[in-house]
Amino acid sequence: MSLDEIIDELRVCDYTNFDEFYNATKKTVFFAIASIVKDRSVIDDLMQDTYIRFLENIDKYKTKTNINAYLSTMAHNIAINHYNKEKKLVHDQEILDFIPDNKNNDSYVEIEVLDILKDLDDISREIVILHVINDLKFKDIAVIVNKPLGTVLWIYNKAIKALKRKVGASNE
Repeated sequence: MSLDEIIDELRVCDYTNFDEFYNATKKTVFFAIASIVKDRSVIDDLMQDTYIRFLENIDKYKTKTNINAYLSTMAHNIAINHYNKEKKLVHDQEILDFIPDNKNNDSYVEIEVLDILKDLDDISREIVILHVINDLKFKDIAVIVNKPLGTVLWIYNKAIKALKRKVGASNE
């Protein structure tokens, strides 16, 4: 069953396939939030808030658009609102222990990727995660991070060069 078909079911309050929808989209939501908030219990709460808000506003979602970009934007905004409300420092290392499981059980690879990304500044890390891990287009990322497309591309390229230097240095 496609995500659009599941969304059509959700619109009429049929939650039979919600688990399938959640499993297909949870990594996108997780990384959109985790790029801003590092506390696992807060991430879990904000993920729940994201899905509740999505269900409450499901009629605003236009079928046949990118659901991952839509949820990522929603999750990002919820995380930013939380972060601004709490005004507390976040700790990058906490995220490494709490990556959601997936069917391929490749969380070891995800931990290595996040470990490599930890040296990037927050905006660079967020842009790289949104593009590389969540597979979002740069124009969608520009909307999510509220920056011009050219700036997003510049930050991404600069981050990739820094990561190449870091990975190259660790392999020598």
